[in-house]
Amino acid sequence: MDLVDALRGAVEESVKGERKPAVLFSGGLDSSVLAFLAKKANAKTVLYVAGFEGSEDLAQARANAALLEMRLVELVLKDEDLAGLVEAAKKITGETEFMKIELGFILLALCKRAKKDGLAVLVSGTGAEEMFLGYHSHSEKCAAGEDLDALRGREIEGLYEKDVRRSEKIAASCGVRLALPFLSDLVASTVLATPAKENFEGGENKALLRDAARRLGLPEAVCARPKRAMQYGTGVHSRLLSLRRKGLIRI
Repeated sequence: MDLVDALRGAVEESVKGERKPAVLFSGGLDSSVLAFLAKKANAKTVLYVAGFEGSEDLAQARANAALLEMRLVELVLKDEDLAGLVEAAKKITGETEFMKIELGFILLALCKRAKKDGLAVLVSGTGAEEMFLGYHSHSEKCAAGEDLDALRGREIEGLYEKDVRRSEKIAASCGVRLALPFLSDLVASTVLATPAKENFEGGENKALLRDAARRLGLPEAVCARPKRAMQYGTGVHSRLLSLRRKGLIRI
């Protein structure tokens, strides 16, 4: 099956029957593809973004939501919100590692807001980096000549323990369901039937997904945007470090 058709089918299944689905949206490639397809499947789809005022994710989400002509719900984080969210995320997940907590509490804030707004489903781009080998470390391993198919297999195999279980626990604690189209059987079987090295053709990473985005007709500014990790794009990483130095949070 063609990747565009697989993505379309997976997203349609994710939002089917929902009164008002929402996409977790950073304005990056992954979430923009999901947003574009979700809007096609359900015109009432809205976008949710979190970040500190002035952060890259907020600015990019605003710009790309406008390009996609979709409504954007902004959760602007404040320092005084962080300690409570961090402690709640630690309690829900049982995790104490800094990176996992900073990712977890961003999702927790968004799930709380979605539940307050009466939403039941949040569509998430989790899994895209592993499916399409989108991290900088993947590019380095490609350049070093590593077996990319084996690398992709290991990344996908470890994804549940690394990310998915935490995300599902957080969403469930808020009474919200996460939909993960990139990890659907439809998308996974299509991607895994393609040699992993094709993700690095033309000097780009995630080339398979970028090609699909271009064929869908997304703006080039979206298709070519480089990866920016959530904790950095939202401005959360530097704020948490600052608050930890001041003794205002414990991680």
